[in-house]
Amino acid sequence: MAAANEPPSTAGPYGLQTLAEPVFPTLDIVFVHGLTGNRETTWTHKTGRTFWPSDLLPKDLPNARILTFGYDADVIRALDAASSNSLRDHGKSLAHELAMNKMRARAIDRPTFFVAHSLGGLVCEQGLLICRNAAEAHLNALLDAVKGIIFLGTPHAGSDLAKWGNVLTGIASIFSKPNRDILRVLTPGSEMLAAVQQDFHTMLDIRRDIGKKMKIFCFYEEYRVASVGEIVPKHSAILPGYESQSIHSNHMGMARFTGLDDGGYIMVSGRLWLWAQQLEQSPAQLPKEREKRIEYSGTVNMMGS
Repeated sequence: MAAANEPPSTAGPYGLQTLAEPVFPTLDIVFVHGLTGNRETTWTHKTGRTFWPSDLLPKDLPNARILTFGYDADVIRALDAASSNSLRDHGKSLAHELAMNKMRARAIDRPTFFVAHSLGGLVCEQGLLICRNAAEAHLNALLDAVKGIIFLGTPHAGSDLAKWGNVLTGIASIFSKPNRDILRVLTPGSEMLAAVQQDFHTMLDIRRDIGKKMKIFCFYEEYRVASVGEIVPKHSAILPGYESQSIHSNHMGMARFTGLDDGGYIMVSGRLWLWAQQLEQSPAQLPKEREKRIEYSGTVNMMGS
């Protein structure tokens, strides 16, 4: 059992799991999976079983605390009803669990990056909007701590994920109760999706104007999924005014990498590395953990002199 001042790391498929925790972390990186995904399998390449947030990323970012968030993103379940949670419910869970985790780690102000695949990007956006409107200070602080988001195939304008999911739920409804609410928000033209996007863009603009600009980078898929087609088209996966780039894979493969020399991994990890370097060079972003490390090193040097 974790001590009272240690953030919990859940053992099941849901909640936050800590993958890497250096002695003096200077930033947090949080992975959020997408529709029908999983906090481990979404990021695990089938060949070699490379779970890159744990197996690869700590080698390039040794000062990062790395976490992965899981939530019930199934639209069908073989023997039971699928979760009825909505996009807002999932966003709320992410916001509250991550804010509490960072509070218990005494790191609520530690710079934080999200890496989000597919629906996970919308969950992140919803979570940050909840932080913006919250009355609790630790949720407001979490929003201030988030310095960047990498979106991997996130359907900002809807996608055929909804069409694909509706085919699955149509078959599954014979045997169980599917979650159709989570699919409605993904449909192109969805009023709720449009509202989330408008609020998120407004929030980004306001934070930019007050000197708290959030870094955004969007990756989109190059290939169609066999027998299904293009899942999230480029126009939906990018955000106007922010940089974007393709990944040489389909919608599922764009979140799974084989090793350090995988082209997709180099692009995604390189972006995280660049942002981390920019934080290191900005005195205003110097986290308390780095200050502690400097103080600790100074104490050691004094004792050894």
